Amino acid sequence: MARVLYVTIPAEGHVNPTLGLVKQLVDNGEEVVYMNVEPFRNRLAQTGAEFRAYTINEQLFVELGLSPTEYTHPHHLTEFILRGMIEPIIPEVLRLIENDSFDYVIVDSLFGWGGAILGEKLGIPLICSATNFVFDKPVSHVIKMKEAEDNLDVEALYERLTNSAERVASACNVAVPALDDITRQYGQLKVVFTSRYFQPESEKYDDSYIFSGPSISPRPDAPSFSFDQLRSKYNKVIYISMGSILNKDIEFYKLCFEAFNDIPAQFVLASGRETDITSLEESIPSNFIIQPYVPQLEILQRADVFVTHAGMNSASEALYYHVPLVAIPLSSDQPIVANQTEQLGAGITLDKDCLTPETLKLAVLKVLNNPIYKQRAKMVGDSFRSAGGYQEAADRIMSLFSKV
Repeated sequence: MARVLYVTIPAEGHVNPTLGLVKQLVDNGEEVVYMNVEPFRNRLAQTGAEFRAYTINEQLFVELGLSPTEYTHPHHLTEFILRGMIEPIIPEVLRLIENDSFDYVIVDSLFGWGGAILGEKLGIPLICSATNFVFDKPVSHVIKMKEAEDNLDVEALYERLTNSAERVASACNVAVPALDDITRQYGQLKVVFTSRYFQPESEKYDDSYIFSGPSISPRPDAPSFSFDQLRSKYNKVIYISMGSILNKDIEFYKLCFEAFNDIPAQFVLASGRETDITSLEESIPSNFIIQPYVPQLEILQRADVFVTHAGMNSASEALYYHVPLVAIPLSSDQPIVANQTEQLGAGITLDKDCLTPETLKLAVLKVLNNPIYKQRAKMVGDSFRSAGGYQEAADRIMSLFSKV
């Protein structure tokens, strides 16, 4: 069987969808080396893959910005991908595997040109791991931007990008690409963790795109939770989570308390491991359960509505279990995911900049009480389940790239 290198970016939403595929490849006899940051070691080791850690510069991430929808120029996202991920990570990955050989490499789509570098330097087939929607243009030209500031120094931005690209090209001994090509999605095959039904404009994409549906698999590291309490007082459950990165907005949690304190439903709020909510303890309504981290898959199987930032991973998990969304997109491709969910009738999208307790309460009640949202969520979820899953993705990959 084949030896496989799998490299993803350090984010829950880019790691979790790959777990089922990695385990399936291992179970099918492939030898997988998975590379990410140290905190994901235990989770990845449980798939049977060999885990290797690369390092990241968290201060550089902060400097470059974690919220692409706050960017005012397409190449601000290019800079985040190039200077924040490709330049520090890809040369290090190459150093860590310099004495190894592999038969094919699977690389997170958000690495863009970095994936192409790994495929070229290793001289093996490249597969794109797309945990978000795929696009027929560079990602930097898809994300909605804020209006440009008058003092934006575009010349300095281009100079930083050019210098960074030249450093990477020199370190890896490859050609310097056009700036627009840095954020393209490369690969002979592209494993897309959604269905053609949920993918916008899916007719544009040929059979080299494997729409496998979201990879929903058990998470052994999920925290404990007393599920009996979910319906001990109320018949309905509303789950609130704003993801693992942008979940520290205390003012949003205050707004939720005001909006939902008199709704006869059980609210479960995942506040984030690093969020300090001690200042809110006296204002928490009696119909709220708050924990830093909850077993999301198990909660969603019991939820009636999901209030979410509409990250691709979270939205897909909810819709897989037929849970409609009240989406409040914050960053990156979240507005695109929220819009597609609303277009398909499986939820409502709210503008984070115009959010009030009244608008939030009305949206939740509308989704909770109108069965059409549940029906449309079921249609999306059913399309996920019929897409073939990580088993079919593994079979397709192995039929093309594995050794017999």
